Amino acid sequence: MYLLAGTPTNYGDEKFPVSLYRVNVSEKLKLVREVVPQTDGLYAVHAMGDVIFVAHPHVTPTRVSIIHTDDPLPADDVVFNPDGFNSIQSREVLAEPKQGSVNGLFPLATNAADPGKGRLVSVLSGFAGTGARLKFDTWEEYTALRIDGESGGPSLGSGLFGRMIGDKLAISIFGRDIPVESLPPFPHTMNKQIIVWFMAVSRDYSVLALANTVPAPPAEKGGTFREMLVHERVRDQWKKIQIEGNNSRLRLFGSWLATIVGMANPDHKPGPGRENERGSSTDRLPNVQEQYATFLGRETSLPGILVLQDLADGRKIRIETGQEDSEILRVEGDTVLYRINDTIYQAKIVGDQLKDATVVVKDEDVPEIHWAFWSK
Repeated sequence: MYLLAGTPTNYGDEKFPVSLYRVNVSEKLKLVREVVPQTDGLYAVHAMGDVIFVAHPHVTPTRVSIIHTDDPLPADDVVFNPDGFNSIQSREVLAEPKQGSVNGLFPLATNAADPGKGRLVSVLSGFAGTGARLKFDTWEEYTALRIDGESGGPSLGSGLFGRMIGDKLAISIFGRDIPVESLPPFPHTMNKQIIVWFMAVSRDYSVLALANTVPAPPAEKGGTFREMLVHERVRDQWKKIQIEGNNSRLRLFGSWLATIVGMANPDHKPGPGRENERGSSTDRLPNVQEQYATFLGRETSLPGILVLQDLADGRKIRIETGQEDSEILRVEGDTVLYRINDTIYQAKIVGDQLKDATVVVKDEDVPEIHWAFWSK
């Protein structure tokens, strides 16, 4: 098992490293290698399939460090933006133009005086020595976009937004309209004014939200839920599902959709368990309490509820952690890894329940771990 820790700080001056860990026999983190140094800091992480793209430095990314999950020890760094052009945040996604071959897409604004001009850099994930690593202006790769969703932690999230153009859902970049998904067969999506939020997209599923609609609380539980549109792409079938919360974060692991339940928080009330979080910072570790108070936890109330929902058969598993800083890190087969503040647990899916939860690791850098994988 490998665990990746990193805190994006593309919003300010603080910088923290990105570290790859394993777990030693005493349930503590063992550093394998530093993927990004503290002097750079982290801009963003995107993961899909057997690759993880780590973009840095933290404000204007110029290079990407690629972790190959089947061989995570060698460094693989690619400079894609030597001139330091501004990257268009939230339009940075992954693409899978051929099955099993994932590229990172980075749209760069090449003229600060004219935001309508720019170019696309596509970073190929193959190891160095396997051919050219960069392609340019291959805009059609967006039609094979991949979005793993939003990880947990206090950093601000972002999203890819689109709208109806003709008979497709499309995104617009530098004046180009690029179709990325078919039109759902529901009447309210036929409105050209509707903005669509691409929450998570894999080869098998697309999960979309209608961004400018108001969620309604259904009577069944008395809480607030939000409707999502799910495209089962292999069978080309659409359906509607409900996600708990009106400002939740979603992440896709195979057919399992993981939700960090979130609610709008206009009064900026602190979430449960904030007193358990790290309350000071070092050069390597952020002040978690302060980040929640300033960023995610200020606008969103996180009640400490995680939900797993199987898009294939409809099963739901609900985990009440009582800690705002919690998330599901991985679902692999019937094994689930989830984090509650500074502790990571492993459990088994048995029907619609989690069984046999055990502690994997408890350590000081665990709150920064948002990605996990197994490797031979």
